[in-house]
Amino acid sequence: MRPPARCLTAIPLLTVGCIEYTPPGPERTSEVVFNQFDPPVETVEDTYIQVQKPEVDMLWVIDNSCSMESEQEEVAADFPLFMQYFLGSGLDYHIGVVSTDMDDPDQSGRLTLGPAQVRWIDEATSDPMGAFAAMAQLGIDGSSVEQGIAAGYAAFELQCTFNDGFLREDSAVHVIVLSDESDFSAEDPVTLGEYTNYLNGLRADPAMVQYHAIVSPPAAAPDTCQGVQTAGDRYIQVSQAVGGVYRSLCDTPWSTALEAIGLESAGLRREYFLTERPVDGTIRVAVDDQGNTLLFDAFDPETALGDWVYSDPRNSITFLSYVPEAGAVVHITYDALSSAER
Repeated sequence: MRPPARCLTAIPLLTVGCIEYTPPGPERTSEVVFNQFDPPVETVEDTYIQVQKPEVDMLWVIDNSCSMESEQEEVAADFPLFMQYFLGSGLDYHIGVVSTDMDDPDQSGRLTLGPAQVRWIDEATSDPMGAFAAMAQLGIDGSSVEQGIAAGYAAFELQCTFNDGFLREDSAVHVIVLSDESDFSAEDPVTLGEYTNYLNGLRADPAMVQYHAIVSPPAAAPDTCQGVQTAGDRYIQVSQAVGGVYRSLCDTPWSTALEAIGLESAGLRREYFLTERPVDGTIRVAVDDQGNTLLFDAFDPETALGDWVYSDPRNSITFLSYVPEAGAVVHITYDALSSAER
């Protein structure tokens, strides 16, 4: 603001001559100049090439308590649906089985021996279906205190001698748990949160580790199948935090579940992590596949239509049913929230 004009009063001069007087000009002030236009919002494009990992290690954690006989038989019978993505694929895979029994020192995360005393199935196994059937049908004499989370951790970290060679340094890692009861793992050797953090930090790329669960429905869900008495909430929490396929044990037959888990385990990704946080409603997804550009819509829960969902905790998008073929290029474009906030 400019200062008010100053008034000068004439004063008679007692000396001869006159003194020239120039009144001071207005004081300078700094003015803040605002840009008339908002800075442009940064548009980010994340690009991914669908590449199958050359190595994958899969650990099945199977409940062997007294109520699991029919479930063990069913997973053994449906195993070919899981294996269809591995046979003849050229993947270097390991498939092993442990029980949920942490009370028996001969189990407690030790890999179950199959025919000819093999500790895991790989591409050299002559009869992988028969080997898995023998491994998966563990019997029903295991502890009634199922500790699937502790068993999964023990298989990788505590049974280093017996299980040596199963978990490789650069492999993709998939844990698949099958149980009709809750997880009762003690807070030792790891808590639930520590186990989740362990899996998320097992590989530099978090998408290389997944936790799949065919377990009892959540406690909030009504009892929908006979024989299920306690919820598989802890297993479901790990699957949601790490990423993976969850299916209710009650949703029989399990053919779709085993197909979905087999597909994910074979390394064909459906989840893609964003490099920036997106502005709501700005995500666009396209896939270049064999010369064709395919566009995909976000899932709308009101209409139950759409192709993908966004996970805020994981900052990722996941295709619901579509799986990009090997070599396909996935483009995810969105406005960056950081630049929009500026």
